[in-house]
Amino acid sequence: MVRCSKCGSKVEGPIKTWTVVLGKTRKVKITFGTFTCKKCNRKFKAQIKREEVLVEEEKPKTLPVYLRMIV
Repeated sequence: MVRCSKCGSKVEGPIKTWTVVLGKTRKVKITFGTFTCKKCNRKFKAQIKREEVLVEEEKPKTLPVYLRMIV
């Protein structure tokens, strides 16, 4: 449930949603939405959900067989 930024009434169901991933290492995922208040008829944007993203460790890159040096 999101509250209207003008009149403070509860607003249900966003018109549009989108997700943004923030941080240099992409650790935070935030979902925003556009809402319309039925009481005062005002459109506003608000945060719906925020979650931490688990970053997997990168595997060491190995060269293809034909590029490896045989000693």
